[in-house]
Amino acid sequence: MSFFKRKVVLVSVFIVSAISAVAIAYASGQSKPDVPIHKVVNLSANSLIFHEIDKLDAFAELIVIGHATEDFRDREHVITAFDDGTMQSYHTNTNIKIEKILKKPEDFPSDQNELTIIEPVSLEGDVKYTVDDYVELQKGDKSVLFLMKNSFGDYGLINYNLGKFSLEGITQYSVPQSSTAQALSEYETFRDSVMKNYHLN
Repeated sequence: MSFFKRKVVLVSVFIVSAISAVAIAYASGQSKPDVPIHKVVNLSANSLIFHEIDKLDAFAELIVIGHATEDFRDREHVITAFDDGTMQSYHTNTNIKIEKILKKPEDFPSDQNELTIIEPVSLEGDVKYTVDDYVELQKGDKSVLFLMKNSFGDYGLINYNLGKFSLEGITQYSVPQSSTAQALSEYETFRDSVMKNYHLN
């Protein structure tokens, strides 16, 4: 091999090594990519579901316009089990930023702008557990949220997918992808009544 060819090979090896070193350093500084959700386990709940805004408004203790501040995967996912390992319950603690309070109990501060709420969904590895096909709040999606305090003093979202309504309109995250045309129409009608009721049109 001539000196010139050897020099070209050495320079090429050096460039490839440098690029590899930069790529490795960059990758090491980055967070690992999210494990995709491969399976959704849906459980049915025997809960009261409101289909009229006046009844939902009367039942809810706290109604706010707010949005989740973290991606779903970054939230606190809580799954409890019985002694034999059988799943007992699950939920997600979701931090929200409150933009506006539409209804509140007397002991809720008027100037509170952050709150951790409970959503009926959780994540374990690549498996998402949800109740009644509930679709989690999306980060930054400003929505009307209907909440009620549980026996532990924590506010939880009520009425499942009919307890959160994005101000941006109906998206793929408003209702389950498996929703029928009738279910989507009913959701749209309900959302319209919510927007009208709180003068958000």
